[in-house]
Amino acid sequence: MNPRTVGFALVAALTVVTPAAAQAPSEPIGRLQVGVGVGWLGGASFGEQPADLRTASGGPYRLFESETDLGAAASFELRVGVGLTPRFGVEGRVARSGPELKASVSSDAEASGTFTISESIDQYVFDGGVVIRLNEFQAMGLLPFVSAGAGYVRQLHEGDSLVEEGQLFYAGGGFTRVLFARPQRFVRAASVRADLRLNVLSLDLEADSSRLQGSLAGSIVFTF
Repeated sequence: MNPRTVGFALVAALTVVTPAAAQAPSEPIGRLQVGVGVGWLGGASFGEQPADLRTASGGPYRLFESETDLGAAASFELRVGVGLTPRFGVEGRVARSGPELKASVSSDAEASGTFTISESIDQYVFDGGVVIRLNEFQAMGLLPFVSAGAGYVRQLHEGDSLVEEGQLFYAGGGFTRVLFARPQRFVRAASVRADLRLNVLSLDLEADSSRLQGSLAGSIVFTF
């Protein structure tokens, strides 16, 4: 699966919406925007991973089989962006989450039954991308947008026993709603924002493979 293909396909799908006549106040352009929010990062499956040894005769000897899953978790994020034009903007984001990694081990050559091993992971994401505002589709004060970008992922396993690093590509969309706008004040505007994203992660220890994670988040954004 090509991460860029997935991202472009999702952006194209999100732009197919129905235009509405009602228009909402536009967000200030050319100003620094800072957002703080919370969200939910979906789980992901790593699939089955057999562990084999080669015998003296050259045949495989199955030690055990494992199936690993990364659980869903709450996330916290800080976002900084700038609106370049009424339609286009750029932004960067830092997010932290603490999912649980579970491995179910079965067919163990030295033990009977199935048992589960779990550990907590500290996951940090640093990403940046482009935001495209769909101004012509505003309705009921809601301004829809689509977004896409890339970033860096760092995972610290429990006790810092293992560090994984990798890349992330994302595409998504959502909407913002302006709460107030007062151009002569230090805080020129405030708005609420909702995001829905599809993330494609590729980590160093998972060579030639990637996994999909959905995420959603809500934040409040201040314009200075």
